[in-house]
Amino acid sequence: MLDTFSTLNNPGACTTPDVVPATLALPTRTLNPDDVLYEAGREAASLYVVNYGVLKAVVPTSLGRDRIADLYGPGDVLGLASLDGGDHAETVQAVHESCLTPLDPQQAMNDRNLRDYVLQSFARQLRRSREMLNEAEMPVGARVTRAFLRLAHQFGQPSDETQGALKLPLALTHEDLADLTGSSRVTITRILGELRSDGALEGTRGVYIANPDALEQATDDYVMQVL
Repeated sequence: MLDTFSTLNNPGACTTPDVVPATLALPTRTLNPDDVLYEAGREAASLYVVNYGVLKAVVPTSLGRDRIADLYGPGDVLGLASLDGGDHAETVQAVHESCLTPLDPQQAMNDRNLRDYVLQSFARQLRRSREMLNEAEMPVGARVTRAFLRLAHQFGQPSDETQGALKLPLALTHEDLADLTGSSRVTITRILGELRSDGALEGTRGVYIANPDALEQATDDYVMQVL
């Protein structure tokens, strides 16, 4: 979980992590919302450490529709395909204004501390991908609740208004949530309404307030509905 709300959205927080030696850090790159960092199919030549902001990885599906494969925030490392000289498998696009530090992949791997940092980020991404794969057979309502639980763990900040709840300062549209969970915008709108009625979720695009315990219960309820 992130330490501060400001590291998500504060343009003044463009500070490269201390683990990155100053001699290896290339000039930072700032993206506005909807700007593309790199595109699928292009040669991967650089690693990127996210200093602040939120980005999404978009991949095409066999049905010709884009799918959000993951969301990245401060501390995540992108461009991992550069480690083996391959092409990017995903298009990465900014959700919020974001700042990143590019790194030469070979130099990064030659620094032990930085190499460990990159591998830890890779492990987190693999774990999130495994979770989403395991959830693919769940009913859509459960996929949505699990997505919010994962976002709460990754980006959540304690809420000042509701005890035990987590604030999610994410400008995700209903279409984004549909692309993240493999559902439709209409279905997302319905499910979000149900979660609000049950007290599992408050707010809307920009700032959601998630109640983890209620989301866990809602997950069980959606699964039980199809058993």
